[in-house]
Amino acid sequence: MIPDHHALVTLNPARQAALQAIVDVENRRAEARRLSELPHARTFLRIPTGSSRLNSRVAHQIPGLCWEAMKGRHSLKQVEDALEILIASRGERCTGPLCDTGVQGALFPDVKHNRADRRAHREKHAFTHYQRQQARRTEQQCLQRQNLLDRAATDLNFQSPETVRDWYSRWGEEFDHNELEPLFWRWKARFSSLSELRWLRTANEPLWRIILEITFIVQDTPEHMHIAERWMIPNKLVYLEAGREERTAEIRVVQGLSGEASH
Repeated sequence: MIPDHHALVTLNPARQAALQAIVDVENRRAEARRLSELPHARTFLRIPTGSSRLNSRVAHQIPGLCWEAMKGRHSLKQVEDALEILIASRGERCTGPLCDTGVQGALFPDVKHNRADRRAHREKHAFTHYQRQQARRTEQQCLQRQNLLDRAATDLNFQSPETVRDWYSRWGEEFDHNELEPLFWRWKARFSSLSELRWLRTANEPLWRIILEITFIVQDTPEHMHIAERWMIPNKLVYLEAGREERTAEIRVVQGLSGEASH
């Protein structure tokens, strides 16, 4: 069933009178005929009531006006002026005493319907825009966090068992243990001195407990194993320089011994 406000011939007498008033006024203007004061309102009132002036009897016949409730707050002249603006604007402008009534919806239901559609469309568009912003913000936050986690992984790549505690101090508050543990266990596989940590992993010990255990393991690890494990990390330049100094010292000692033997 076609709604009344979409019908080619309206079933609402008041709406039909408003549309007829618009047509009559436009025709008179096109013919350059003289127009009375408030032509739209007067023509509208005359069509259904036979009177072009607004009085209490006529006011009661306007759908949605509820004149009894408006008495004492607004005059009939104010209602006429508002009717003129409403009809002349084809229902787009509802001012004065008609704002709090159902006159606009009774005479121009299509306008209210279209406005409701536009409002719903704007709200939907605003909500969609908000969702996209939130999704973009969440994506950026995830990307930033992943970049930060990659930095933690790179930092760990340059640590030995002797320095991993410092690494944990830097990143332990920034990330959850569940995020750091996969990095740690991949790193741990390089170092044979940490092989005994397997039982802590099997026991699901927290990472802080494992880091603390490494402190004791480092204390019990022989120096030659420390030197070997330092070569398992990428920053070998530091240890290369240390190795060169040790070899230089050894050469000097050998040269000294040889000199003494020749004498």
